[in-house]
Amino acid sequence: MNKTKQKDIFSTSEGDEWFNRNLNSIVEQKNDKIVQIIKSIELFPQKVLEIGCSSGERLELIRNTFGSECYGIDPSSKAIEDGNKKHHEVSLSVGTADYLQFEDNSFDTIIFGFCLYLCDRKDLFKIAYEADRCLKNKGTLIIKDFQPTFAYKNKYSHFKGVYSYKMDYSKMFKWNPAYTEVANVVFSHSGFELRDIPDEKIAIVVLRKNEKFAYPEEPFK
Repeated sequence: MNKTKQKDIFSTSEGDEWFNRNLNSIVEQKNDKIVQIIKSIELFPQKVLEIGCSSGERLELIRNTFGSECYGIDPSSKAIEDGNKKHHEVSLSVGTADYLQFEDNSFDTIIFGFCLYLCDRKDLFKIAYEADRCLKNKGTLIIKDFQPTFAYKNKYSHFKGVYSYKMDYSKMFKWNPAYTEVANVVFSHSGFELRDIPDEKIAIVVLRKNEKFAYPEEPFK
């Protein structure tokens, strides 16, 4: 018997349930860490995609702050419906990270909004390919997720058979010499004092894509 993919569970039910559980806390965050980092590195995003955008609150803040053209996808139809009612100048649609319905080189900034830890392991290569395909050269990739010192999984408390997979997701891209880490901010939802504990460690990693420096020709000649 084939095991149901986590993507399908979140697309059919758990994505909506997550949105319902967190509805009261999903509000515009003026102190959003990703937006703070975008400001601190003096990034001026023109066209942004957030993968795992929920109802698009962060994208609305980015649009208001930087004047960016913003797009978002999320598996929860309820989250997308709610976001489209509130944020008329942000384009939100139902979707998952392993198949992005956008043209090649569509975005100068792509954000993974704390979602990779719930993705199916066999989809990670597809996810990396799709993000790279849609990100322009000299674009910026921002990943917010868990960042323990080693990879492991925990049982997901809200749905039997689903796991939270914790690892350093920037490694999905940093093996490629076209990607360079330009920022790595570590924190914890449980407080500064706990950020060194593997199960509590969260990071926002910023990577720059620049194919010019990936394979210099005959550097030792």
